Amino acid sequence: MESTVTPWQMYGRVLLALTLWREARGEPFTGKVAVAQSIKNRVDHPSWWGNDLVSVLTKKWQYSSLTDPHDRQLTTWPKADDAVFEECLTIADGVLKERYASPLTRGADSYFDDSLQGDLRPKWAREHPERFVGKIGRMNFYNMDCDVEDPHVSIKETEA
Repeated sequence: MESTVTPWQMYGRVLLALTLWREARGEPFTGKVAVAQSIKNRVDHPSWWGNDLVSVLTKKWQYSSLTDPHDRQLTTWPKADDAVFEECLTIADGVLKERYASPLTRGADSYFDDSLQGDLRPKWAREHPERFVGKIGRMNFYNMDCDVEDPHVSIKETEA
């Protein structure tokens, strides 16, 4: 039996679903689950990016659809009958209740969309290609904190 969810935790779940809807609504189910899991990985390994869902999701410049004033997603909202948003709510709840395993088992905590190419790719992705852990749909996933969740993710000798 699940413990009682506080209003703050409920807000975090809805914010997670909104983030999935804004950033991954065109992705397959597994892509949305991987995005949600990458966010949960940040929550599970608190760092500069926050220590709970709300602080992780609202950290400036981390999820552009929630924090970048130039991102047109910032003012895009799902409609009441939006089936994809319903799916995002289900995925958010399922990931937080650990009903959905990550399709990427290598500790992804960061991602970017294929629309960012060349120099537009995030600096962290350009500088650390060895931390790439997988791709689903248009999303490229990375394990940037190298949190030992996967023995195959290596840190370059110069970083050790």
